[in-house]
Amino acid sequence: MPSPTTLPAAVALIWRDPAWWRKCLLHGALAMTIIGLPLAVGFIMESYDNTRRGFPIPLPPWRDWTLRALTGIFALLIDLAFFVLPLMVGGLALGCSGLALVLTAQTALLEPITASIVALIGLVWLCFLLIGVAPVGRLIFAEEGQIERALSIETVRRALQPPYRVHFWRARLASLAAYLPAAVIAALTGWLITNNAPLLLIILTGWLLCSAGVFAQLVGAQLYVAAERQAQRELRA
Repeated sequence: MPSPTTLPAAVALIWRDPAWWRKCLLHGALAMTIIGLPLAVGFIMESYDNTRRGFPIPLPPWRDWTLRALTGIFALLIDLAFFVLPLMVGGLALGCSGLALVLTAQTALLEPITASIVALIGLVWLCFLLIGVAPVGRLIFAEEGQIERALSIETVRRALQPPYRVHFWRARLASLAAYLPAAVIAALTGWLITNNAPLLLIILTGWLLCSAGVFAQLVGAQLYVAAERQAQRELRA
């Protein structure tokens, strides 16, 4: 079954599984516990793998939770490498440069250099977000099963290499739109917290938020697999 190339088609495909909402709620609850987050991410990785093999529906059933958790941990390492690690490196550079300027009594340069480093960190993080480096890394991991390749510069090269670049960019824009329900629920959750709403209501909206995030990533898996196939067809042509 070919993967959908548009957001409405990807959403409609997920909805073809009668149990989609139960699976999203289950894995949203797991993700909310933090400890169960690898299981939720492993579920999404299985969807990547199944979609690449040509059977995106039904969504992966509950089976072999140990392998699913291990796969989820590796996928989380990909996210860590391309989103958290740049922030850590930038923070280290910021601290070292600030200390060096203070020790050399060049405090006048402290503010502009700090602002420049913060801007550079933000730019790198934004670029990684917009080009969808982490989903591309997950694609490579699902395709080859080699976490070292998914964590290497190969992932960034694949995301920026024509013709992959154009198709991944379109998939990223569509997948970001899939997070709109989650953004609305997140705003509602924040409003409830600031207005001292009942704890049970806050937990419920938090659960819906995590479930909406799982659904958005399932949609993103469909879009990225379709983008990869389109790029590969162009390369073969």
